[in-house]
Amino acid sequence: MLTEIEAVNAEVDDALVEALMEFVLNAKMADDSLNAEAMHHVSYTVPSADSSVVVTCRVASVFNEVGLKLWEAGWLLAEYVIAHKSEFRDRKVLELGAGVGFTGIVLACVCRSSRVVLTDYAPNVMQNLRYNVEINANKFICPVEVQTLDWETWQPTDQEDERPDVLLAGDCVYDVDAFPPMMHVLQSFLGNDKGSTDQHPQRIAIFAATIRNQKTFQTFLDQLAAHRIDYVDITVPSLEKMGPHLFSYPNRDQIRICRLSRTILGEPASTERNKS
Repeated sequence: MLTEIEAVNAEVDDALVEALMEFVLNAKMADDSLNAEAMHHVSYTVPSADSSVVVTCRVASVFNEVGLKLWEAGWLLAEYVIAHKSEFRDRKVLELGAGVGFTGIVLACVCRSSRVVLTDYAPNVMQNLRYNVEINANKFICPVEVQTLDWETWQPTDQEDERPDVLLAGDCVYDVDAFPPMMHVLQSFLGNDKGSTDQHPQRIAIFAATIRNQKTFQTFLDQLAAHRIDYVDITVPSLEKMGPHLFSYPNRDQIRICRLSRTILGEPASTERNKS
Protein backbone atom coordinates (compact mmCIF):
# COMPACT_ATOMS: atom_id res chain seq x y z
CA MET A 1 0.00 0.00 0.00
CA LEU A 2 2.79 2.44 0.86
CA THR A 3 4.42 1.75 -2.50
CA GLU A 4 1.19 2.62 -4.31
CA ILE A 5 0.84 5.87 -2.36
CA GLU A 6 4.42 6.89 -3.12
CA ALA A 7 3.97 5.97 -6.80
CA VAL A 8 1.48 8.82 -7.24
CA ASN A 9 3.70 11.23 -5.29
CA ALA A 10 1.24 11.43 -2.42
CA GLU A 11 2.48 12.20 1.07
CA VAL A 12 2.48 9.29 3.52
CA ASP A 13 1.20 10.25 6.94
CA ASP A 14 3.68 9.39 9.71
CA ALA A 15 0.91 8.15 11.98
CA LEU A 16 -0.26 5.77 9.25
CA VAL A 17 3.25 4.40 8.78
CA GLU A 18 3.64 3.90 12.54
CA ALA A 19 0.28 2.14 12.79
CA LEU A 20 1.05 -0.14 9.85
CA MET A 21 4.47 -1.03 11.27
CA GLU A 22 2.95 -1.88 14.65
CA PHE A 23 0.33 -4.04 12.95
CA VAL A 24 2.94 -5.91 10.88
CA LEU A 25 5.24 -6.46 13.87
CA ASN A 26 2.43 -7.77 16.06
CA ALA A 27 1.20 -10.07 13.28
CA LYS A 28 4.66 -11.52 12.76
CA MET A 29 5.22 -12.02 16.48
CA ALA A 30 2.03 -14.06 16.64
CA ASP A 31 3.49 -16.43 14.05
CA ASP A 32 6.58 -17.46 16.00
CA SER A 33 7.24 -19.30 19.24
CA LEU A 34 9.46 -16.77 21.04
CA ASN A 35 7.85 -15.28 24.13
CA ALA A 36 6.59 -11.91 22.88
CA GLU A 37 6.50 -10.51 26.42
CA ALA A 38 10.22 -11.17 26.79
CA MET A 39 11.08 -9.29 23.58
CA HIS A 40 10.92 -5.68 22.43
CA HIS A 41 11.83 -3.71 19.32
CA VAL A 42 14.61 -1.14 18.96
CA SER A 43 15.14 1.15 15.96
CA TYR A 44 18.18 3.06 14.74
CA THR A 45 18.56 5.63 11.97
CA VAL A 46 21.29 4.61 9.53
CA PRO A 47 22.72 7.06 6.96
CA SER A 48 22.52 5.73 3.40
CA ALA A 49 23.58 7.05 0.00
CA ASP A 50 20.54 9.26 -0.60
CA SER A 51 19.11 9.96 2.83
CA SER A 52 18.74 7.53 5.72
CA VAL A 53 16.92 4.35 6.64
CA VAL A 54 15.52 3.11 9.93
CA VAL A 55 16.69 -0.36 10.95
CA THR A 56 14.45 -2.16 13.45
CA CYS A 57 15.48 -5.27 15.40
CA ARG A 58 13.65 -7.40 17.92
CA VAL A 59 15.81 -8.09 20.97
CA ALA A 60 15.38 -9.79 24.33
CA SER A 61 14.23 -7.60 27.19
CA VAL A 62 16.14 -9.81 29.64
CA PHE A 63 19.58 -10.68 28.34
CA ASN A 64 19.75 -14.36 29.26
CA GLU A 65 20.49 -15.40 25.67
CA VAL A 66 23.62 -13.93 24.10
CA GLY A 67 22.22 -14.26 20.59
CA LEU A 68 19.11 -12.21 21.34
CA LYS A 69 20.73 -8.91 22.32
CA LEU A 70 22.76 -6.18 20.63
CA TRP A 71 26.43 -6.27 21.57
CA GLU A 72 28.80 -3.30 21.61
CA ALA A 73 31.16 -4.62 18.94
CA GLY A 74 28.22 -5.21 16.62
CA TRP A 75 27.40 -1.51 16.77
CA LEU A 76 31.00 -0.51 16.07
CA LEU A 77 31.25 -3.02 13.23
CA ALA A 78 28.09 -1.51 11.73
CA GLU A 79 29.73 1.93 11.91
CA TYR A 80 32.80 0.46 10.21
CA VAL A 81 30.64 -0.91 7.39
CA ILE A 82 28.94 2.46 6.86
CA ALA A 83 32.31 4.24 6.61
CA HIS A 84 33.95 1.58 4.39
CA LYS A 85 31.23 0.74 1.86
CA SER A 86 33.70 0.24 -1.00
CA GLU A 87 35.27 -2.74 0.81
CA PHE A 88 32.00 -4.65 0.45
CA ARG A 89 30.84 -3.53 -2.99
CA ASP A 90 30.35 -6.44 -5.41
CA ARG A 91 31.65 -8.88 -2.81
CA LYS A 92 29.98 -11.85 -1.14
CA VAL A 93 29.82 -11.28 2.61
CA LEU A 94 29.18 -13.86 5.34
CA GLU A 95 28.59 -12.83 8.96
CA LEU A 96 29.41 -15.25 11.76
CA GLY A 97 27.37 -15.18 14.95
CA ALA A 98 24.98 -12.62 13.50
CA GLY A 99 22.67 -12.80 16.54
CA VAL A 100 19.85 -10.30 16.06
CA GLY A 101 21.38 -9.40 12.69
CA PHE A 102 21.97 -5.68 13.22
CA THR A 103 25.41 -5.45 11.57
CA GLY A 104 24.48 -7.52 8.54
CA ILE A 105 21.15 -5.74 8.13
CA VAL A 106 22.92 -2.36 8.17
CA LEU A 107 25.37 -3.66 5.57
CA ALA A 108 22.52 -4.80 3.33
CA CYS A 109 20.91 -1.35 3.62
CA VAL A 110 24.00 0.67 2.65
CA CYS A 111 26.33 -1.58 0.60
CA ARG A 112 25.80 -2.96 -2.89
CA SER A 113 27.35 -6.33 -2.13
CA SER A 114 26.88 -9.33 -4.39
CA ARG A 115 25.22 -11.17 -1.52
CA VAL A 116 25.03 -10.98 2.27
CA VAL A 117 24.60 -14.17 4.29
CA LEU A 118 23.77 -13.87 8.00
CA THR A 119 24.51 -16.97 10.07
CA ASP A 120 24.04 -18.28 13.58
CA TYR A 121 23.19 -21.64 15.14
CA ALA A 122 20.77 -21.81 18.11
CA PRO A 123 17.16 -22.40 16.93
CA ASN A 124 15.64 -19.48 18.86
CA VAL A 125 18.39 -17.14 17.64
CA MET A 126 17.84 -18.29 14.05
CA GLN A 127 14.10 -17.74 14.39
CA ASN A 128 14.62 -14.18 15.62
CA LEU A 129 17.30 -13.49 13.01
CA ARG A 130 14.95 -14.49 10.18
CA TYR A 131 12.25 -12.30 11.69
CA ASN A 132 14.55 -9.26 11.83
CA VAL A 133 15.72 -9.79 8.26
CA GLU A 134 12.12 -10.07 7.08
CA ILE A 135 10.90 -6.85 8.72
CA ASN A 136 13.80 -4.88 7.20
CA ALA A 137 13.83 -6.55 3.78
CA ASN A 138 12.19 -3.64 1.97
CA LYS A 139 15.26 -1.49 2.73
CA PHE A 140 17.91 -3.86 1.36
CA ILE A 141 19.91 -2.87 -1.73
CA CYS A 142 21.51 -6.29 -2.18
CA PRO A 143 20.40 -9.94 -1.82
CA VAL A 144 20.28 -11.26 1.76
CA GLU A 145 20.10 -14.84 3.02
CA VAL A 146 19.87 -16.38 6.49
CA GLN A 147 21.62 -19.71 7.09
CA THR A 148 22.36 -21.98 10.03
CA LEU A 149 26.12 -22.44 10.38
CA ASP A 150 27.84 -24.97 12.66
CA TRP A 151 31.39 -23.73 13.26
CA GLU A 152 32.68 -27.24 13.91
CA THR A 153 31.61 -28.71 10.57
CA TRP A 154 31.29 -25.77 8.15
CA GLN A 155 32.96 -25.99 4.77
CA PRO A 156 32.58 -23.28 2.12
CA THR A 157 31.11 -24.30 -1.20
CA ASP A 158 33.47 -25.39 -3.96
CA GLN A 159 31.63 -23.14 -6.41
CA GLU A 160 33.75 -20.01 -6.74
CA ASP A 161 30.79 -17.75 -7.53
CA GLU A 162 29.10 -18.86 -4.28
CA ARG A 163 32.14 -18.76 -1.98
CA PRO A 164 32.22 -15.77 0.42
CA ASP A 165 34.88 -13.09 -0.10
CA VAL A 166 34.54 -11.32 3.25
CA LEU A 167 33.87 -12.78 6.69
CA LEU A 168 32.44 -10.50 9.40
CA ALA A 169 32.15 -11.15 13.13
CA GLY A 170 31.16 -8.82 15.94
CA ASP A 171 31.73 -9.78 19.59
CA CYS A 172 32.49 -13.44 18.88
CA VAL A 173 35.84 -13.43 20.73
CA TYR A 174 34.82 -14.09 24.34
CA ASP A 175 34.86 -17.86 24.97
CA VAL A 176 38.12 -19.81 24.70
CA ASP A 177 36.14 -23.03 24.21
CA ALA A 178 34.79 -21.59 20.96
CA PHE A 179 38.24 -20.76 19.56
CA PRO A 180 39.01 -24.21 18.04
CA PRO A 181 35.81 -24.29 15.93
CA MET A 182 36.33 -20.61 15.11
CA MET A 183 39.81 -21.44 13.80
CA HIS A 184 38.26 -24.23 11.73
CA VAL A 185 35.93 -21.69 10.11
CA LEU A 186 38.78 -19.25 9.45
CA GLN A 187 41.00 -22.00 8.03
CA SER A 188 38.20 -23.23 5.79
CA PHE A 189 37.32 -19.71 4.66
CA LEU A 190 40.86 -18.48 3.99
CA GLY A 191 42.01 -21.78 2.47
CA ASN A 192 45.32 -21.50 0.66
CA ASP A 193 44.75 -17.88 -0.31
CA LYS A 194 48.15 -16.38 -1.14
CA GLY A 195 47.14 -12.85 -2.07
CA SER A 196 44.94 -10.80 -4.34
CA THR A 197 44.63 -10.61 -8.11
CA ASP A 198 42.47 -8.41 -10.31
CA GLN A 199 40.06 -11.31 -10.82
CA HIS A 200 40.08 -12.68 -7.27
CA PRO A 201 40.64 -10.14 -4.47
CA GLN A 202 42.16 -11.60 -1.33
CA ARG A 203 39.68 -13.12 1.09
CA ILE A 204 39.66 -11.27 4.39
CA ALA A 205 37.93 -11.52 7.74
CA ILE A 206 37.03 -8.41 9.71
CA PHE A 207 36.44 -8.96 13.41
CA ALA A 208 35.31 -6.46 16.04
CA ALA A 209 36.03 -7.68 19.56
CA THR A 210 35.30 -6.14 22.94
CA ILE A 211 38.27 -6.92 25.18
CA ARG A 212 36.66 -7.89 28.47
CA ASN A 213 39.50 -10.21 29.51
CA GLN A 214 43.02 -9.60 28.21
CA LYS A 215 44.06 -13.23 28.79
CA THR A 216 41.16 -14.48 26.64
CA PHE A 217 42.05 -12.06 23.86
CA GLN A 218 45.71 -13.10 24.00
CA THR A 219 44.63 -16.73 23.65
CA PHE A 220 42.74 -15.69 20.51
CA LEU A 221 45.89 -14.05 19.11
CA ASP A 222 47.96 -17.13 19.96
CA GLN A 223 45.45 -19.37 18.18
CA LEU A 224 45.62 -17.17 15.07
CA ALA A 225 49.41 -17.36 14.99
CA ALA A 226 49.35 -21.14 15.49
CA HIS A 227 47.04 -21.47 12.49
CA ARG A 228 49.15 -19.11 10.34
CA ILE A 229 46.49 -16.43 10.17
CA ASP A 230 47.67 -12.81 9.99
CA TYR A 231 46.16 -10.39 12.51
CA VAL A 232 46.35 -6.65 11.89
CA ASP A 233 44.75 -4.22 14.33
CA ILE A 234 43.04 -1.54 12.22
CA THR A 235 41.18 0.18 15.05
CA VAL A 236 42.94 3.55 14.90
CA PRO A 237 42.70 4.22 11.13
CA SER A 238 39.16 2.85 11.09
CA LEU A 239 37.98 5.17 13.85
CA GLU A 240 39.60 8.13 12.11
CA LYS A 241 37.64 7.41 8.93
CA MET A 242 34.42 6.67 10.81
CA GLY A 243 34.31 10.05 12.53
CA PRO A 244 31.64 10.90 15.14
CA HIS A 245 29.64 8.13 16.81
CA LEU A 246 26.54 7.11 14.89
CA PHE A 247 25.11 5.01 17.72
CA SER A 248 25.24 5.28 21.49
CA TYR A 249 26.65 2.24 23.30
CA PRO A 250 29.09 1.49 26.15
CA ASN A 251 32.71 0.26 26.14
CA ARG A 252 33.60 1.77 22.75
CA ASP A 253 37.19 2.32 23.86
CA GLN A 254 37.53 -1.39 24.69
CA ILE A 255 36.64 -2.61 21.18
CA ARG A 256 39.33 -3.59 18.70
CA ILE A 257 38.76 -3.92 14.95
CA CYS A 258 41.10 -6.35 13.23
CA ARG A 259 41.70 -7.66 9.74
CA LEU A 260 42.54 -11.35 9.36
CA SER A 261 44.07 -12.93 6.27
CA ARG A 262 46.10 -15.94 5.23
CA THR A 263 49.81 -15.88 6.07
CA ILE A 264 51.88 -16.22 2.89
CA LEU A 265 53.84 -19.48 2.89
CA GLY A 266 57.35 -18.98 4.25
CA GLU A 267 56.51 -15.85 6.23
CA PRO A 268 55.72 -15.67 9.96
CA ALA A 269 52.16 -14.88 10.99
CA SER A 270 51.66 -11.19 11.71
CA THR A 271 50.27 -9.95 15.01
CA GLU A 272 50.58 -6.25 14.25
CA ARG A 273 48.79 -4.16 16.85
CA ASN A 274 48.18 -0.46 16.43
CA LYS A 275 47.94 1.50 19.67
CA SER A 276 45.09 3.88 20.36
